Amino acid sequence: MNKLSRCLMNFFFLLLISLNFSLPGSATAAELENPIPGSIEPGAMIKLELVASGLVAPNWATAAPGDDDRLFVADQTGILWVIELESGEMSVFADLSALLVPLGVAGPGTFDERGFIGLAFHPHYQDNGLLYTYTSQPVDGEPDFPVPLGAPANNHAVISEWHVPDPGDAASVVDPASQRVVMRIADPQFNHNGGALNFGKDMQLYIAMGDGGAADDQGPGHSPVGNGQDRSNLFGKILRIDPLGDNAPNGQYGIPADNPFVPGGPQAVGGEAGCADGVCDEIYAYGFRNPFRFSFDSASGDMYVADVGQNDIEELDVVKAGGNYGWPVKEGSFCFDANGTDRGFVTDDKPCANEPPMLMDPVAEYDHDEGISIIGGFVYRGNHVPELMNRYVFGDYNRNFGGNNGRLFYLDKRNIVRGHHAKQSSISELRVYGQDGLGMSLLGFGTDAMGEIYVLANMTGVPSGETGVVMRIESLARNKQTRHFRARLTGAEEVPAPVETQAKGHAHFQLSKDGTMLRVQVVVNNIEDVIGAHIHMAAAGSNGPIVASFVPDTAGFLSGGPFVTEPLNPQGVLVRGTISAADMLGPLAGQRLNALVDAMRKGNTYFNVHTTEHRGGEIRGQID
Repeated sequence: MNKLSRCLMNFFFLLLISLNFSLPGSATAAELENPIPGSIEPGAMIKLELVASGLVAPNWATAAPGDDDRLFVADQTGILWVIELESGEMSVFADLSALLVPLGVAGPGTFDERGFIGLAFHPHYQDNGLLYTYTSQPVDGEPDFPVPLGAPANNHAVISEWHVPDPGDAASVVDPASQRVVMRIADPQFNHNGGALNFGKDMQLYIAMGDGGAADDQGPGHSPVGNGQDRSNLFGKILRIDPLGDNAPNGQYGIPADNPFVPGGPQAVGGEAGCADGVCDEIYAYGFRNPFRFSFDSASGDMYVADVGQNDIEELDVVKAGGNYGWPVKEGSFCFDANGTDRGFVTDDKPCANEPPMLMDPVAEYDHDEGISIIGGFVYRGNHVPELMNRYVFGDYNRNFGGNNGRLFYLDKRNIVRGHHAKQSSISELRVYGQDGLGMSLLGFGTDAMGEIYVLANMTGVPSGETGVVMRIESLARNKQTRHFRARLTGAEEVPAPVETQAKGHAHFQLSKDGTMLRVQVVVNNIEDVIGAHIHMAAAGSNGPIVASFVPDTAGFLSGGPFVTEPLNPQGVLVRGTISAADMLGPLAGQRLNALVDAMRKGNTYFNVHTTEHRGGEIRGQID
């Protein structure tokens, strides 16, 4: 399948999901064409520092308790990476790829929401070596929870426990023979899987479950009232369990006695264990469509859930025990009309049809003029970006279907939860210095032991290729004196004339603490036959001489090296290496490395990638 075919296929499947696998039909209520007329305004500006590259589709990153210097990253295709934060060195901590369903709903290289999509370390990890994962696995054996209404399963959502023999030893990794299945849930469709795992301050494990898939919370395996509202199944819920307990029906986990719907609990409605009384005891909160990412505020313990919308509204909720967050009665704060078998939409009805009491509205929301799939993040409690302190940081997968330009947002209000009340907040865009938007598909966020936030993205929007990156959010003021530089590479930047190309990329540079080495990582996508990749010295809009070369040059620019590294992957990592003063060429040959760094700081360098079709350069970007 060629690049254009893959792109069209991915767009087709995203469109089908949006349109409920059907064409628009006649309205049954007053449809709101523009539910939220205002726009998200530009806000604070930050820089992104590359930490690691060469992943596929990173979607969650976290620190292990007691391990402050490393970041653990879940890659959708099944690899759990561990990254040394200072050096960026990356290694495999666990390989779960053999457990997964084949990814790509239209074949390899196409869109999918299944895979390795959840990771949490036990709070006592340093003592017990335990961690937990959410994986989408083939249908195999009897699940603990079958598909509602006897519908067939597309996959099994599996929550597993794993063991690391010596958590205090940096060389100790997950024992592949240590898997213990905590729960197995049969899932009717490939999409809306939720998947996030987090331990609360109460030491219990919380699990996000989507509504089962398809669209409008309808179809095979969906309750007549919608899985989000039907408490007799686990779909469209946040679950709360004790993974070290054993009083669940399968004996592999515990159901906390203070869960809101257990017999004798705060909102108990029956007396039988599990779901037998019509309300599953594992449920903590309900009424969600696809709570893809959620997190706990590390300071207050409050739960923030980003719930992906259907066709109109993306919402952010602050979630409380027993709360009903509306789906599919509501989408965001608006009433939702499933519109039969046609495309569902939000309406201006008040109240909603069949609206149950005490529905909880979001603390923030936006419509699809701004983005198509909310990605939950974290309340910022780090030290590097003072302008974000105490604000919730999140984003959106892409501005529109078929695009590859995610967005970063934050709540304008700080500490929106006061006592037992959550205030609503407007949203601002977190701008990236030197570019319009992220320039990649946003797949997730992460946080380290110090509370710094990381952006996880790739250049395909799907679980394929090797364009996935992990980038740390840094203050623009802090970065004026930083050792980090970045260039976004596009054909539009080529001089003397722009090049029409689907190729794109980004280059990252990090100066060592002693100022003698410059670490270089370049990731590209949709580019073929690379024959040269260089740093040139010239101001924006002009051409200049090569001052460092990274790909062995066959275009006649140079008769010899030095060439820092061989091209690793023209559809992923193109360059990963370091240069020193000895590697500098042209007008900088023989000078100290700070001559190059000074030129970069002044905006007088650019990175250019040359191909056989575009020998003068196919993609380029000014370094800043």
